[in-house]
Amino acid sequence: MTRLMITWTDIFEKTGEAFYWCFRIMRKLGQSPNVICGTIVVFLLAYWCVKIIQQNKKAEEAGTYK
Repeated sequence: MTRLMITWTDIFEKTGEAFYWCFRIMRKLGQSPNVICGTIVVFLLAYWCVKIIQQNKKAEEAGTYK
């Protein structure tokens, strides 16, 4: 019977290799992930602000706005 033995060194080495792989890809992508994430954040904030304005108008009409 063969026993599988994984050491902490194996775990740290594989984690480091995974990070190197991710960072190589990120270098090739350049600033595009930042632009995409920033655009999504701005869109969601605008959507949230519109929803807040709609809820405030609805509360004013119902007389529950304080």
